[in-house]
Amino acid sequence: MATAKPPDPREADIVKQMARKLVGDIVELRRLRDAGPPATFPRFREIRNKHHEIQGLIVSIADRLPLAGDLVPANFAQWLVRQKLNELALFTDVSHGFISDPPLALTQSLGAFDVLQSERQAFTEVLGYFDQMLMEAGIDDKTADELDATRTKIEEILGMVETLLEHSPKVLQEFD
Repeated sequence: MATAKPPDPREADIVKQMARKLVGDIVELRRLRDAGPPATFPRFREIRNKHHEIQGLIVSIADRLPLAGDLVPANFAQWLVRQKLNELALFTDVSHGFISDPPLALTQSLGAFDVLQSERQAFTEVLGYFDQMLMEAGIDDKTADELDATRTKIEEILGMVETLLEHSPKVLQEFD
């Protein structure tokens, strides 16, 4: 029988440092959300890139968590899922505000079609695991109601993206 590897204090320190960065990044995203919908497509892309960075950080923390073992709080995995839900709710608010009143660059530029397809795919995937995250997070009913509003916004975003995709210029294709 193989024995379990003992927790690594260095990994626990790294996880804690990453968690502090995560909290700071989420505060920054909240500030960006509170500033109102992005006025330009490049600004939205910056915020979207920040969202992707935060999601990557969350995955990195989750990957290192088993190595930290019991050197981090017992409820750390639940806390991490709650942070993911919180961050997703913030980014959903930004996306909803931007896509509900899109600038011309999002509806008429040639690159917009790819961006819209990417957003459709990302939000479709989120809907696929959203309910599972709610259960993993172990949240109360009030928070679940707030997050249900996020689910509704995601569904609205998907509808708006579909409409924009119908009217945006298609990607040019090469013919041999």
